[in-house]
Amino acid sequence: MTALFTLLLLLSQPGPPGLEQLRADPNPEHRAKLAIEYAQAAERAAEAAYSKNDLATVTAELKNMQTGVEIAQQAFLQTGRTPQRHPGPYKSAELRTEEMLVRLGDLEKRMDADERAVMEGPRTKVQEIHDAWFEGIMGKKR
Repeated sequence: MTALFTLLLLLSQPGPPGLEQLRADPNPEHRAKLAIEYAQAAERAAEAAYSKNDLATVTAELKNMQTGVEIAQQAFLQTGRTPQRHPGPYKSAELRTEEMLVRLGDLEKRMDADERAVMEGPRTKVQEIHDAWFEGIMGKKR
């Protein structure tokens, strides 16, 4: 009975929001959080697609991951809050993007040399945004 209840609970939970739902969220801080969740789901979907040898889906999901992180960055800018004065949301996003980058590194190691080109653009952009959040949190106060 407990297993059935758990299964029903898992099935009833909504999946990650789509890009249009993310962009429509009026609360920028909430939008940033949802965008990071979307990016994480896209990264995991890219991994799953690679294990099925579907490189076209891998490319699309990596682009979705990059878009999710960019939406989060724009949402944080719209809040008007700085990472030094309000580090909580930034730190959460920074930690999650760090996890994504580690997972992307593992995926890249599994890929053949000629397939790794699809990783370059999205991974670089996520790394840039992650580094900016990290510097914003840990940088010197002015």
